[in-house]
Amino acid sequence: MSRVSLKSPFGGMTQWLYQRFTAFFMIAYSAIIVFYLLFNAFTFESWVAFMSPLWMRWTTSIFFIFMIIHAWIGVQHVIDDYIKLSFLKALINIIFLLLTLAQLIYLPYFLIVIY
Repeated sequence: MSRVSLKSPFGGMTQWLYQRFTAFFMIAYSAIIVFYLLFNAFTFESWVAFMSPLWMRWTTSIFFIFMIIHAWIGVQHVIDDYIKLSFLKALINIIFLLLTLAQLIYLPYFLIVIY
């Protein structure tokens, strides 16, 4: 009998590539933020000026979406490795899914509407 999981559409190599691509993007984005903080005065006004262009808000949105994808794959692997009870696996997956959906719902509000 075939067992269907939340990872079934993606093979192991595809997940590995997603993890590496999202990690690369998150490192590049973090490096941009760190370089900005190192070479500019850190005031509220300078931070708002840095984060207000539309391209920066989109890049930040993509960063958080990639972070959620990266975390989802990682949590799936940790759950598969360490949790043996199917009911507990499903419960943790549902809780994590609800938390990530809530983050995705509020992300545009904080990045686009507030400015």
